[in-house]
Parts: sequence; structure tokens; C-alpha cells
Amino acid sequence: MHKDLTLVFSSYQSLNLLEKILSRFHNKYRIIIVENSLDKKIKTFLEKKYNNTKVIIPTKNLGLAKSYNLGIAEAKSKFIFLNNPDMEISDQSLKKLIHCAKKIKNFGAISPIFKNEKIYKNYKIFSEKKQNRSSLFKKFNIIEVDLLDNNLFVKKTNATKNLFDENFFLFFETFDFTRRLKLKGKKLYAIKNIRFNHFGASSLPKKYDNLVKKTRSYHYNWSKFYYLRKNFGYLHALRKILPNIIKALKKIIINLLTFNLKEVQLNFLELYGIFSSIFLLKSFFRPKN
Repeated sequence: MHKDLTLVFSSYQSLNLLEKILSRFHNKYRIIIVENSLDKKIKTFLEKKYNNTKVIIPTKNLGLAKSYNLGIAEAKSKFIFLNNPDMEISDQSLKKLIHCAKKIKNFGAISPIFKNEKIYKNYKIFSEKKQNRSSLFKKFNIIEVDLLDNNLFVKKTNATKNLFDENFFLFFETFDFTRRLKLKGKKLYAIKNIRFNHFGASSLPKKYDNLVKKTRSYHYNWSKFYYLRKNFGYLHALRKILPNIIKALKKIIINLLTFNLKEVQLNFLELYGIFSSIFLLKSFFRPKN
């Protein structure tokens, strides 16, 4: 078993996805899963079937930031790879990540990239940078970036000193985390020659579709305003969130006219999330279904 790396997952009823990951890696790496559905049957099943696996059942749904902080606290290895279960990566890719992490000095977080970047890039670059031209960086096509979004490979020591902001429940917590690392002088890197598959919310069972939509509608907008307010100021956040308010209001009118009441409910949740954040309320909304 590779003692330098622990895989940490924040999960919600993702048993099928977790089994695919565990069947490949449980004899090679230490694995920690924070199961936010509070389903103790998942813990019993996975820990009995797979070696080197610890499933933590919290007292309530923690969301991503608190789950990652809990996983970081439990991990004993030099490196930690933070993920949701909706990903697929090879063992060879993990070995390459470890190799790069041991060679790169002063990094805050590194990440492989999505195999299909046309859908989404898990990194952001805001300004041109003088890139490292060393043989390692050329071989793996490593680029310095400004932000990383999930699938974060970090040093335990850096993560412990710069934990995730637990005011976030979902969305933008990884941007906030990596931004703080960068502000403290730590470099952020995307490794373009190490790729993985990302399945997204569509990988969850269909019965959770409504739960996912409600959760996203509220929390994406709450977190967007909070992230902007925290990092750039209240007035800047108001300016940036205004288009979201206008868009949600337009959708409400259109969906009311077409009697699409399910969509109207989601549109109201978007506004609910925005105004909850504007009025400095916590991200308290937890849909049941």
C-alpha cells in the first residue's frame, strides 16, 4: 500500500461510484469517505468489503467544505487527494500525481484535468504567467493557474493550516480554498498530461434528480455571493449577482406563463439563495427530496 497518499471523498448515496473506486484502489491507498446521507448501511458494507477504507457517518449532512476538513483531519499521509465520487482516474495517473507532487516545490494544490474540457475546465487562468520550463513541467505539461475547482491534490501540512471555509455548504469552496493558498504564496498547478473522467450529477440515481436541482438552485447562488463578498467586497458582490437576480425573475415570469410550476419553484430557490446571502444569513437550506 502506498503510504504517501490518502484518497478523501465527500459522498451522498454514491455507493455504485464508490465501489468502482474502491475495487480499484482499496489495496493500494488509504481511503476516507464522509457519507453525508448518514446511511450506516453504506459504512458497514464498504468497510467490511474493502480494506484500508474508513467511512465516517457525521451527525448531519456536512456539505463539501466540512467533509473535506474532516477528511483532512483524519488523514495521516503526506499527501491527500480530495474528490467527489463522480470521477474515474487510473492508478498510473495517481502515481504520476505523487511523482509530480514530490518534485514540485512550494505548491499549494495541483490537479489533473478533465478528459473532456469542452464541457468544463476545472481550473481558471485570469492573467498570463511565465511558465516553468523545467523538464518535469514540459514532460507533464504542467501549467500555473489562478484557481482550481475540486479534485485537489494537496500536502497534508498545507491543508491543515488552510482549511476550507465551513460557511460554504456547496459550490465555490474550492475556489476560495485555492485562492487563499495562492495569496499565501503557494503555487496552483493544472497537469494537462494527467487526465480523468468526471461524470457530474447525472451519475446519481434518478430518484435524487429533484434533490440535486433544489440544492444547486439555492446553494450555487448563496455561495457565489458569499465568495464574492468575502474576497472582493459587498458592493462588488452586489454588482456581480445582479444579472443572476434579473435572470431568475425572467425565468419565473416565463415559467408562470407556461404553467411550469416545478421550474418556478427552482427559480424561487435561486432568489432565496441570493437574498439569504445578501442579508448575511447562513446557507441553511437542506432539501429533503
